[in-house]
Amino acid sequence: MTVTTNSLLTPEMSHSNNHIRRSADFRSLLEEADNGPMSQSVNEPVLLTIAGFDPSAGAGIVADLKTFAAHGCYGVAAITAITVQNTRGVEDLHPVEPNVLKNCLSALFADTSIKAIKVGMLATRATAAVIQELLEANASLPSVVDPVVRSTSGYDLIEPSGLEFVRNHLLRQVSVITPNLHEAAALTGLSIHGLEEMKVAALKLLELGARAVVVTGGHLERPIDVFADGSGLQTFAGDRVKPENIHGAGCAFSSAIAAHLGHGRQLADAVVLAKAYVTEAIKKAFAVGSGRVPLNHFYRVQEASRVAP
Repeated sequence: MTVTTNSLLTPEMSHSNNHIRRSADFRSLLEEADNGPMSQSVNEPVLLTIAGFDPSAGAGIVADLKTFAAHGCYGVAAITAITVQNTRGVEDLHPVEPNVLKNCLSALFADTSIKAIKVGMLATRATAAVIQELLEANASLPSVVDPVVRSTSGYDLIEPSGLEFVRNHLLRQVSVITPNLHEAAALTGLSIHGLEEMKVAALKLLELGARAVVVTGGHLERPIDVFADGSGLQTFAGDRVKPENIHGAGCAFSSAIAAHLGHGRQLADAVVLAKAYVTEAIKKAFAVGSGRVPLNHFYRVQEASRVAP
C-alpha cells in the first residue's frame, strides 16, 4: 500500500478553539501500515464480528472477516440476520432468532479469548438487547459499532424500535461508534449535509452517551471524517478515489478500527490507519457483478505476490 499524507489524510484537532498537535507521528503510522498485515507473530488476536450475512460478500460479516484477516487477525462470527441480496441491492431480510444468536455468542466466549468486538447490522430491537447484554458482560474489551440503518440500495436494515434502543442504550456501551451521514442523522435527529453539521452531530452523540464517535463523510464531494472523543474534535480529510459506486466501505472501516484496537493501538491511531486501508482498498476494487463494487480487502496480498521473486 502506498499512502501519502497530501493525498489521503490531514489530521487536525481542535479543543476550545485552540489547535493542538497530537503526539502521534501520523507519517510513521502510515508507513507502518504500508508494510502489510500488522501481526507477524504466530498467535493472531481473535476478533469477533456480530453482523448480517451478505451473500455477495461485499459487506456484512464476510467483509468483516476479510478485513480482520487482512490486518493479521483471526475472525470469529455470529450472524444477526441473513439478507437476500447481490451487488445490485437487498431484496429481503431474515433476522436470526435472538436465542440462537445468544447461544452462538456464549459458545464462542466459552472457548475463545476474544480481543475486540465489531458490531454491524442488528435488524431488530431484540437482537440489540442481546448485544447490550454481551457488551456489559465484556466491558473491558474494545468494541466498535457500525450503526447500520439502511443499505446502499435503500433497504431498511433495522426496525425503528431497534434504532431507538441503539440510541438510548447501546450507544454508551461501546468504545466507538462509526455512523455515516444518514446514520448520524437518524441517531441525532439532525440534518447533516456538510462538515460543520458533522461536527455538531459528533458532539450530540457524545451528549447522548457515546464514548467516542467517528462520523464518516465518504459521500461528500471531498471525503472527510470527524472524530470526537470528549477531548476535542479531529478531522481526517481525503481525496475522492474511484470507483465511486462502492459497497461495504463502512463495514471495512469499522472492522479495520476493531483490528487495530485488537492489536493494542490507541483509538485515534486506529481511525487513521483504518481510513488509509479503506482508501487503498477502494482504489484497488474491481467489479464482481453488474451492481456496486466491493472493496478489494486483500490488495496487500495481491501486491506482495506480484513483487515476490
